Amino acid sequence: MSTKCTVYIDEAGDLGINRGTQWFVLSAVIINTDDEPEMRNIITSIKQRLNIHEIHFRNLRSFEQKSYVVNELANGNFELINVIIDTSQLNIRCNNPSDNPSIVTYNFACRLLIERVSWLLRDTERSGKIILSSRGTNRDRELIDYINNLIDFENNEIVNRFTNIQSKQANSWDMLQLADVCATSMFYRFEPNQYGFITPCYSFRLKRKLYQYNGHIEKYGVKYYADSMKPNEQYFVDKMLCRK
Repeated sequence: MSTKCTVYIDEAGDLGINRGTQWFVLSAVIINTDDEPEMRNIITSIKQRLNIHEIHFRNLRSFEQKSYVVNELANGNFELINVIIDTSQLNIRCNNPSDNPSIVTYNFACRLLIERVSWLLRDTERSGKIILSSRGTNRDRELIDYINNLIDFENNEIVNRFTNIQSKQANSWDMLQLADVCATSMFYRFEPNQYGFITPCYSFRLKRKLYQYNGHIEKYGVKYYADSMKPNEQYFVDKMLCRK
């Protein structure tokens, strides 16, 4: 019998091509059902300490608060997979003129993410449901249908280890708030703030949560939408205040 888990999916950044953020991150947090109570206790403790009702990472006031949240969450048991997009390199040509390039891009990023989640579940003999962070629009249903069609389609690299797909509001689902923290932490690793600096330390704290295959994180726990989107080392050197 396979172990049961839940896959929580959220995003960080704005995928408005040529008008949003430079970087966009789509993340999946995978949590075994038996580990969820402990994770919820950690989240409850964080909310009590910070006197907040919801953990929305970008709304936290200070570096210290963000650091505290990431450090506490990193003590729980979960796994993390990210798809990274440099929107400045996107040049989407849609076959259908009525297609929205941002939606086409998002859907393909979702395919890359679901592929990797399915590999992880296959290799660890797990099955699970998917919970998407809801937008409260028709797009929720469209995305659920798209993922279901992906899973059912034979000519792709997705292994069907999924039992159900739903969308939920993040403000009422603690584990989606965890996914928000993970996605935004990775976003801060790439996206410069208003002063031109990146803050990669949050993602460093979560590094051991990243999906690895044969010791490799890249293309598994961190997958670039296109290989050319991977920044060179100088990108990080120029935008980091502190570095070993």
